[in-house]
Amino acid sequence: MARSLSLPIPLTMAATRIGAGVLTYAQPQLAAKLFGIKSGEKSSAYTARLFGSRDVALGLAVLSRNPAIRRSTLRLGVLVDTCDAVAAVLETRKRGLTPAGSALLIGGAATFAALGVLALREGD
Repeated sequence: MARSLSLPIPLTMAATRIGAGVLTYAQPQLAAKLFGIKSGEKSSAYTARLFGSRDVALGLAVLSRNPAIRRSTLRLGVLVDTCDAVAAVLETRKRGLTPAGSALLIGGAATFAALGVLALREGD
C-alpha cells in the first residue's frame, strides 16, 4: 500500500525550508554568517531575500492538503536543491564560502535533493 506524502520527511523539509527562509528574509546578514558566506563577497540582502522567499514558498506548498501540489513541489524542490548544491560547489571553488559553509551548503542541498526523491518514492 502506498504511503501518503504527509510523512515526517516532507514535514521536516517544510519546517526547515520555512525556518531558513524566514531567517534569510528577515536577517540576510546573519543568515550569510551562519551559512558561511564570507564577508565582503558580492552577496546582497536583496539576493538573500530572494532565496528566503523561495524557500518559504516551497515549504508552505509541501504542507498543502492537495497531493498533486505536494508532489509537484517536491519535484521542484529536488531541482532547486540540486542547483543549490552545484552553486555551492562553484562558490567553494572561488573560495567564497568558509569550509564549514561549504560543508553545510553542499551537504544540506544534496541531502534535501535526496530526501525529496525519497519522499516522492514513498508516495508512489
